[in-house]
Amino acid sequence: MTTITAAHTVDIEKPMDEVFDFVADQANEPKWHTDVLEVTPATPLSPGGSVTWLVKFMGKNTYVNDVTAYEPPQRIVLTAREGPLKPTLTHSFESHDGGTRYTRQVQIPLEGAFRFVGPIMRFTGAASRRNSRFAQNLRTLLEETDRT
Repeated sequence: MTTITAAHTVDIEKPMDEVFDFVADQANEPKWHTDVLEVTPATPLSPGGSVTWLVKFMGKNTYVNDVTAYEPPQRIVLTAREGPLKPTLTHSFESHDGGTRYTRQVQIPLEGAFRFVGPIMRFTGAASRRNSRFAQNLRTLLEETDRT
């Protein structure tokens, strides 16, 4: 099976607990993960829980994501069990220079008809660019809250 993997790391000038709590609170997801239009329930994630996202990517699709790891304040892993694709999204947090080093990694297994788009996605770097943009959005959003 072909898998697309993209990871991006940013340094955020906020304490690790604060960044972790912001990412874990699903009401915030559409504010920085701009493909996500709606989240149900829009509450903080919990170990063993699940969350449903309405996503605008290749049309509008619903993804049901299971919380497969929840280790405050270092790591959150969401694995899609329903949706056209079944990505695993890993959020990693570590203290760095008085702030937080945040890494967002997505792994997308390409099954069925999607396996034919793998070479195109790799060639264009689309997954990597999108993943990078979402991590940058998070940094900008969190750091600008002090400036307004």
